Amino acid sequence: MKTYITGATGRLGHSVLEQINAIPLVRKKSGLAKEVLTDFSEHSLKKILKGTTHIVHLAGSVKTWDRNALEQANVELTRCIVNASPENCHIVFASSISVYGKKLAEIPADEETPTSPDSDYARTKLEAEQLVKQKKKHTILRIGTLYGPQFQDYFNVLRMIEKGKMKIFGDGSNRISFIHSEDCAAVFPKALKKTGTYVLAGPPATQRQIYTYAARALGVIPPNSTLPVWAGMLLARIQELRGSPRLTREHISILSADRVFDYSKAQQELGFSPRPIKRGIEEMVSEYLGRKTQNK
Repeated sequence: MKTYITGATGRLGHSVLEQINAIPLVRKKSGLAKEVLTDFSEHSLKKILKGTTHIVHLAGSVKTWDRNALEQANVELTRCIVNASPENCHIVFASSISVYGKKLAEIPADEETPTSPDSDYARTKLEAEQLVKQKKKHTILRIGTLYGPQFQDYFNVLRMIEKGKMKIFGDGSNRISFIHSEDCAAVFPKALKKTGTYVLAGPPATQRQIYTYAARALGVIPPNSTLPVWAGMLLARIQELRGSPRLTREHISILSADRVFDYSKAQQELGFSPRPIKRGIEEMVSEYLGRKTQNK
């Protein structure tokens, strides 16, 4: 089995590489073992991928405020990979639960729930799925909101909770399905041997519960001050216009939407075993506090 992986230098990619034996495709040298340089053009990829049996496609853009970046990294890159790969090559694609939209057609949603993308990010992920489905052998993983020690953007939220500045968007009763990056990565060995679509989303917790778990681990009072969702979206848009936002409109949407998923298919067929969100948050807080100590 000859397997290549895109996005190996990314936050999920590092965890996936620990689980599978794959050759990283990279734009510039990164120090990863066996990495192969490419500009990711169809011409370059055709030469490299000759004889390839599997591709794990993780690369993409999460710049949810940049439509062009999303189109190029999520759609056009996927198109090049699909067109350049051998006919019988099996592609495992990291998609997103965003394809269902923020207001689910049914709760809990599963693999058969109608998709309803409501953002540029969601639309480009669904378009990429459709490209991957052109391959007879394909596995699509609709991944929930990832978290873990390498997702340091969440440290901004922990910092705000620690300082008593974090707001609850809406009334905080909405449910969020986070998934730890290591739990997600653990399914890839079996995903390489399966075909079909799978939902990977962790056990849900309310927005208030999530902040409470974090606050207690930090040893501070949980947030209780609320902010209308529209106001949070407005503040996020201002940050987006300034560039490199700490909180985007997509972040606000994720934190305020009520979404629950049935991931039993992935449990049964891929051995998916998500850790409790409380434990995962406590691990994140431990990492956050450890880095604070190191930086002093």
